[in-house]
Amino acid sequence: MDAMERHFAPFRANTVGNAQTFHSPYGEQRIVYADWTASGRLYRPIETRLLESFGPFVGNTHSESSETGRAMTLAYHEAHRILKAHANAGPDDLIISTGTGMTGVINKFQRILGLKAPQGLRRFLNLTEAERPVVFITHMEHHSNQTSWYETIADVVVVPPDEQGLVDLAALESLLHDYRDRPLKIGAFTACSNVTGVSTPYHAMARLMHRAGGVAFVDFAASAPYVDIDMHPADPEQRLDAVLWSPHKFLGGPGSSGALIFNRRLYRNTVPDDCGGGTVNWTNPWGEYSFLDDIEAREDAGTPGFLQTIKAALAVRLKDQMGVAAMRQREHEIVPYVMDALEAIPGVNVLARTRRDRLAIFSFHVTGIHYNLIVQLLNDRFGVQARGGCSCAGTYGHYLLHVDPTLSHSITDRIDQGDLSDKPGWVRISFHPTTSTAEIDHTLDAVREIVAHVHEWAREYEYSPVTNEFTLRGADGNAPMARVKRWFELDR
Repeated sequence: MDAMERHFAPFRANTVGNAQTFHSPYGEQRIVYADWTASGRLYRPIETRLLESFGPFVGNTHSESSETGRAMTLAYHEAHRILKAHANAGPDDLIISTGTGMTGVINKFQRILGLKAPQGLRRFLNLTEAERPVVFITHMEHHSNQTSWYETIADVVVVPPDEQGLVDLAALESLLHDYRDRPLKIGAFTACSNVTGVSTPYHAMARLMHRAGGVAFVDFAASAPYVDIDMHPADPEQRLDAVLWSPHKFLGGPGSSGALIFNRRLYRNTVPDDCGGGTVNWTNPWGEYSFLDDIEAREDAGTPGFLQTIKAALAVRLKDQMGVAAMRQREHEIVPYVMDALEAIPGVNVLARTRRDRLAIFSFHVTGIHYNLIVQLLNDRFGVQARGGCSCAGTYGHYLLHVDPTLSHSITDRIDQGDLSDKPGWVRISFHPTTSTAEIDHTLDAVREIVAHVHEWAREYEYSPVTNEFTLRGADGNAPMARVKRWFELDR
């Protein structure tokens, strides 16, 4: 065990489930978690703190006259302060925590900006091209930062990649010139791909947006658990007007809310997105009412997710304890080790394989083997928790897999008919700095074994083109649900 692995060993020991086993069709398997990009894991000291310190004082917020109301209101506000400080937010930046991740906060943000109209009302909107906002996104976006913008009143433009498959700053600059007369220009960029772990030059993109009179929003969902977030770097042109992330992807974060921090000048509403308790100064029987002046309070209708936000703040504190520099150093050990091993396996094709300056996220496909079969075998025979599919990044997948329009439409036509058998995808494994080298070796050995024996092992599975999944022939399909139902039985 090297110095970095020793540094992370105590954090690993406190991760809930790090020694958990389960019964698979091939015997007892120990869970080896290699799906960190999808979601983090529970952390025992955080769960204990929630139970023992916050738990006894849980009560509704919006009151400081009772001990429970005061405690939770103060804790909720302190959690917001921690999250804002973590992003280097300024005095004019506002925070909203809502939903369960990036998807919830980006949709709320679009409504706050006045860009989202209910489908039934869109026929009454007749904006000319000159009146419509324009949103620039990269080719690497997660669907939450792509499809959500398609359902706004804005035109959405994908910035094409350069010859290396990376963000092309010159292309963005050219597009900004083409759309220079639009009244609102938004750059909505991912900070890092959840498919390849490759980062984008988002501060440089923000500079281009600001020079063109636009604004820059950055989605940190994939990278926030591992990198610093800086809304206000030394160069003011590189400032980030909004940042959004999913704290559930942090170690200790599952069960937390999404986080949105944005500059006050973007808010021009007199009515909150959600009207309800805690948003008004007063009402009367004659239809009159007055909303709060405090924007953060006005946009926090009803009982807030105070425990979810507190948990997000605790996960951030845990990240600070582990240290971003230490996490980056551990990733510098993991990335070349895993890349070299995967590329040495016959038939394995690692996506963006030339990019080694990445987070520990590795997506690959194997010639002649369905990605979901590999994921199923990783689970059943080796206990490895991975993920198959397009990682909710279908547009990036077109570029990575060189899918042209003709092939794309052929595939989507079959999908629309209920046949997923041609749907492209890959296997994604992702590691956390707390992942031990032994677990990484076990995962890599599992991939080698599957590639070597897949034709023999595949005979035991049946494929469904409707679900795009593989199931073991003769397996009791009710057994997993029976176990889950038992989890809901409470002891007195």
